[in-house]
Amino acid sequence: MIPSQSDKDENGNLLNDAYDPRCTEWLIEIPVAVSWADLPGADSIEIAQFSALSQMDFYMGVQQHYVRHNTSATIELREHEVDELGKRIFEAIRDDEGYISAALLARFDDHQTFPRLPFEPIDKATFDEMMVGVIARRQTAEFHTALSRYDMGSATEEIGPAGCDSDKCLLPEAKPNS
Repeated sequence: MIPSQSDKDENGNLLNDAYDPRCTEWLIEIPVAVSWADLPGADSIEIAQFSALSQMDFYMGVQQHYVRHNTSATIELREHEVDELGKRIFEAIRDDEGYISAALLARFDDHQTFPRLPFEPIDKATFDEMMVGVIARRQTAEFHTALSRYDMGSATEEIGPAGCDSDKCLLPEAKPNS
């Protein structure tokens, strides 16, 4: 658990102590391993060098062939890729390819990153160290059991999602005045 990007000191610096009384929002870091990373040769692919268009094509492939909702996508780009990516996004919308939205972040070629990105690559040693902490804090291996500790038994559990929590609003249609 770390302070969010919005929690800063009086000089505008990010807070680093999650228990600082000035913290109002927190980010939870969850170490995740991906199975493809263990494939032979996967470590020789430098994913940080994938162009913005390559990332966009991958996102659109997932959007078109694997989901029926908005795929969560963050495309990292360099300044010289802005116009080309903008044109590709325009074409995806114009040609009704299923584009809904994507987050765009500047990419720094010298491996600097925005602080506290939603996804940051880590090495195996860091992953292993983080997993030790996860296991030490774990009180149950059952997600539903953990979640039920916070369930207030509200009668609204079966009503479905909030009205506008996706790419469209799911509010009931208004009846015309007679």
